[in-house]
Amino acid sequence: MERLEQYRTAIAQVLHEHAQLSRRIRAEHPNDPDTPAEAIAICDPQTDNYLLITIGWQTHHRIHSILAHLRILDEHIYVEWSGIEDLIEDLIDQGIPKTAFRPVQTATMTQNLETVVPA
Repeated sequence: MERLEQYRTAIAQVLHEHAQLSRRIRAEHPNDPDTPAEAIAICDPQTDNYLLITIGWQTHHRIHSILAHLRILDEHIYVEWSGIEDLIEDLIDQGIPKTAFRPVQTATMTQNLETVVPA
């Protein structure tokens, strides 16, 4: 159970840090059309789903997308989707062991995981 709480805390912290970075950039450049949409961390420890989403407007286009989705199953972390560079490394820096990650995506993400989590 300690391990599960460690994973939950680390994932939530990293996602909230990325959301906070988005808020800082938006605050520093409020009128810049290239400023990223608002990022929101959604952390549900009951279902062990953790998401970072973006919402807002850019020019006249609605933005609503998933930047990252992680799930904890059987004390492993499944990266369902990640559009965040270095997300896994950020989690490892928070003390999550490389062996905790299980790849679910193909192509680029699987290759990235294989470089971080050797078979």
